[in-house]
Amino acid sequence: MTSMMKEKYITRYEASKGTSYTFVGWRLCVTRKGERFVRYFSDLHYGDSDKALQAARNMREALLMRIAEGVTDYKSLFNEFRRLEG
Repeated sequence: MTSMMKEKYITRYEASKGTSYTFVGWRLCVTRKGERFVRYFSDLHYGDSDKALQAARNMREALLMRIAEGVTDYKSLFNEFRRLEG
């Protein structure tokens, strides 16, 4: 299953409260020079685990592309991506 492969910067994340899950999906986390970008991609919001994973991958690739272009103001870059619809 695609959703169980190891992904750089992306991990499976499940949070529970009591006996039920409050969040099931994927967590994208990229850190550069002390600045951290975190975004969660819910299976429920995207329809299933594979679609949520693909959304996380798409954002990761867009973020890493901007970093590869030479961006060094990570705080501003991460804030820009925080405003994007996930």
